[in-house]
Amino acid sequence: MRKIILELEPGKISRFLPKDYFEKFEYGEAKAILRLDFEKGVKIVIADIKMKEGFTLKDLSLPEGSTILDVLKEENNKYTCLVKVIYKKKLMKIFKLFNFDVIYTIPAFVSEEKIVFSFISDNDNLKKLLKVINIFGVVKNIYFQKVNLPEYDILSSLTEKQRKVLIAAKKNGYYDIPRKVTAEELSKKLGISKATTVEHLRKAEKRMVSFILAGY
Repeated sequence: MRKIILELEPGKISRFLPKDYFEKFEYGEAKAILRLDFEKGVKIVIADIKMKEGFTLKDLSLPEGSTILDVLKEENNKYTCLVKVIYKKKLMKIFKLFNFDVIYTIPAFVSEEKIVFSFISDNDNLKKLLKVINIFGVVKNIYFQKVNLPEYDILSSLTEKQRKVLIAAKKNGYYDIPRKVTAEELSKKLGISKATTVEHLRKAEKRMVSFILAGY
């Protein structure tokens, strides 16, 4: 099983959206996928909707079949919403093309500049998805991540040494504010040089940020 993150050019998606959509809408980012039913054509997600400067959520013309059920949080012109999408007949044929044996996950992101989709599955199903994904746009970048099912976490992206140093840093208060231990003090606890400790921490932090922000 692997996780694949696809970054696409969004040109083709405009045919499914209101004409002035990106004049007011900056981006939409799924925070959680609560329901995805290909047979009934229903999707329910929790998503952040960011409006462009000077516009609010009330100015947004939603795509056909989309409904904001509730606004969970509002901060300036960004709204965390519970969104329900019911795909109409003309979109159902397209929607069902994606009914493979895959887990749809996050990151999932839409803006005028790019679209990001994420899936978890085996190689055969991922190859099938790649054949139909160009309905929404040309694939610009593909990212792969290791997945350990049934549970997977960000620490799996680190080497054993990076993980050991990072966990020790956390336990000893290196990331507390203010810090309870310096890099030099941490290195002494670990029995390695300060330079090696800092190198492992920096590489671990870089990998974790790359893992979290893959596709962004």
